[in-house]
Amino acid sequence: MEFSKLMLGTVQFGLKYGINNTSGQPSLDTVKAILRTAADGGINVLDTARNYGESEEVLGIALTETGLDKHFKIISKVKLFPDDITPEAVPGWIEGSVQSSLTMLKRDMLDGLLLHNEKDLPYLDKLDAALSNNWSRAVGASLDSIAGSPDKYTSTLMMAQVPGNILDRRFFKTAQEIKSRGGAVFVRSVYLQGLLFKPAEDIAVKFGPVLGVRQQLENLCRAAGITPAELYFRYLLSQDFIDCVLTGVDSVAQLQENIKVAAKGPLSGDMLAEVEKIVPEIDEKYVRPSSWSQL
Repeated sequence: MEFSKLMLGTVQFGLKYGINNTSGQPSLDTVKAILRTAADGGINVLDTARNYGESEEVLGIALTETGLDKHFKIISKVKLFPDDITPEAVPGWIEGSVQSSLTMLKRDMLDGLLLHNEKDLPYLDKLDAALSNNWSRAVGASLDSIAGSPDKYTSTLMMAQVPGNILDRRFFKTAQEIKSRGGAVFVRSVYLQGLLFKPAEDIAVKFGPVLGVRQQLENLCRAAGITPAELYFRYLLSQDFIDCVLTGVDSVAQLQENIKVAAKGPLSGDMLAEVEKIVPEIDEKYVRPSSWSQL
């Protein structure tokens, strides 16, 4: 499958998401405008999930009403398994989730189906039913922590969504291995859920290690005459093992800006070298949003 370098995230269409989101869910008209802008900007793949509130339903309606239902590839995720689910119940749970996704999205087949949480990796092989039944063209998993993503599962992955940004490179090795097998890698959290942009005075002291590095990167941007947003985005575009950089927006203006930045392509070798000098290995707890409450 050929994926555009940008993947449009749609969690905002069904939920308020991100520490920098102050506008809430966009209206259906705004969603349709965002989808048109994405298509015009060359984006051909969408990310969604059963657990993204109304996202799949909104997408199904918006894509039909805009006539863009054939333009976009769609990657979705299995509804999160209950903690007490039995192995025998897993196949039925997956089928029910996929069928609900297909119904809401008004599709006959997904282009990718991922496990939503790495804790469900023991059931990765159960996704094979989605391939044999033509529910999805590819299967894989969304990962979040290195400890929760052991090699015995990731060594066979052919599709994965992983966190990654200029400060968070935990999954770069895993991504390179997936890509070497001919798989597909999608990277989320390009702006670390807004933490890379939020005014320093509005960020808790506990994020000190992140703020210090961020300041150095902002200094680098000023010297190079580029914006921090451009640096952060183009840094990921410079990694050849990444198929798509996921961008989540709640307005047309945000998407237009991301498309404009992405059009500039990878950073120069010299700029990448400067970034490497500045950014140390940062403890996972600072770059993994699900760990922030423990800081």
